[in-house]
Amino acid sequence: MRGRDIKRYSYEFADKYVILAYFGSYKILPSKYPAIYNHLKQYEEKLKERGQCRYTSSGRTNNNGEYLGQHHWLELDNNPRLEYLEEFNKQKIIYSEIVQSPQFFLDERGEFFVEATSFLITGEHLDYLVDWLNSSIIAWVFKQFYAGGGLGKKGFRYKKKFLEQLPIPKPRNDMKYENTNDLIKAYLDLTDEETNFISSSVNL
Repeated sequence: MRGRDIKRYSYEFADKYVILAYFGSYKILPSKYPAIYNHLKQYEEKLKERGQCRYTSSGRTNNNGEYLGQHHWLELDNNPRLEYLEEFNKQKIIYSEIVQSPQFFLDERGEFFVEATSFLITGEHLDYLVDWLNSSIIAWVFKQFYAGGGLGKKGFRYKKKFLEQLPIPKPRNDMKYENTNDLIKAYLDLTDEETNFISSSVNL
């Protein structure tokens, strides 16, 4: 998922994929995924030249068939890193960083990867949190006091260090409303006039 694919409460899949060649991939790619292997094969010499790839002059393997260099040219690095990949399988909020309005989406199926213009939030109460982050009130508060300035006439940036400072209260069982804006209005003790002003100032 690219930043432009993330929408408010939804997404648009552009049918783009990432080849994740983790440690040990060279053993299975040629036989199990020949199309991917043949695609990467055309870049073999460039991949061998990567500074992090200490390729042995002979390209030898030991008696167990294990590669003797730091990692094979087909692989990303010399560590499995699979524990980090498991984070993508968890429930998470995916959001775009540079926007004109909040674009936070709750992924509950664990099938989305992101790149440099979109980010992840993991933790507890994510269904509650995504409603707050997508609300006009919280978007206005963030843009006014935490965004570090606007981008053009309407844009602003959900920079990670600023977003981490945004004070969102934990859920309370004694406060339940039919919609999130009414709940936030009660939490923040806002008047109807203040709520209407904020709503008219946010591009949702």
